[in-house]
Amino acid sequence: MDRAGMLKVYGALFSAMLIWGFSFLAIKDAVSSIPIFPLLFCRFAIATLVLAPIGGLRRVLALPRRDLLALAGLAGLSPIGYFIFETYGVALTQPSHVAVIIATIPIAVYIIAFARRQEPMTARKTIGVLLAYVGILVVIGLSRGEEGASWIGDLIVLGAVVCAAIRTSLIKDVLKRVTPLQLTFYQFFFSLFVFGPLAAQDGLSWVGEITPKIGGEILFLGILCSAGAFFAMHYALTRLSATRVAVAANLVPIVTLIAEATVLGIAITPMKGLGTLLTIIGVIVTQIGSASEPVPVRGG
Repeated sequence: MDRAGMLKVYGALFSAMLIWGFSFLAIKDAVSSIPIFPLLFCRFAIATLVLAPIGGLRRVLALPRRDLLALAGLAGLSPIGYFIFETYGVALTQPSHVAVIIATIPIAVYIIAFARRQEPMTARKTIGVLLAYVGILVVIGLSRGEEGASWIGDLIVLGAVVCAAIRTSLIKDVLKRVTPLQLTFYQFFFSLFVFGPLAAQDGLSWVGEITPKIGGEILFLGILCSAGAFFAMHYALTRLSATRVAVAANLVPIVTLIAEATVLGIAITPMKGLGTLLTIIGVIVTQIGSASEPVPVRGG
């Protein structure tokens, strides 16, 4: 990969992580006025509407039934399963807690890979796993007195970690047959068949609660956090190994922690800072030197 190509790939990757770092704050504010399922439906409907014309103009949305079924299955894990757990978790606890827990997805991927005999377990990786989860225990267990923190919300977010890890272990095979644009579009398109009926149960009374600020947050979640950031991450996965992409996710809790302190005025307590640091170190220790060659995929 030449210098220009490398800058393009890493620019896309780090842009996605920066955007996701702010996403938890937007979700936290939006769910105070809008029920969770209408919010998720609006978010992914916007993402679908943004990506559909692009895919239509490029004539890439037609896929064999086998690939459509695979993408529908992946959509069940994410965005459906992942965002149900994540959004409920954000509603019940602090955004920085969510970001720290989400940052352990690479660890969960590693554990699944070991269980499936796809990757050997080493002393270094085991130490990294233990450090990461000690960090979570510090954030969750020793930050319970913080306003807005909830161990139930923290535990719910672990469901999102499991969904994302399983999806990651399966996605590499799918990206050999479909493009990042196809994968990104169909994961949101198929999710609407689940979130649409669930959102309908909440009626439309919440529409009157949408202020210009909330409306902006919904657009931010749909256009940038969903359509934009997911496409950028999938694009990076076509050029980089999954572990290298996973390491970049360590930036998300740092961005969220800083944003939470500057935007919401929530203090960074010593325990939260320590727990965040331990988790990030643990993930980095687990991933250093473990990057593999990129999987051949279709470009675009």
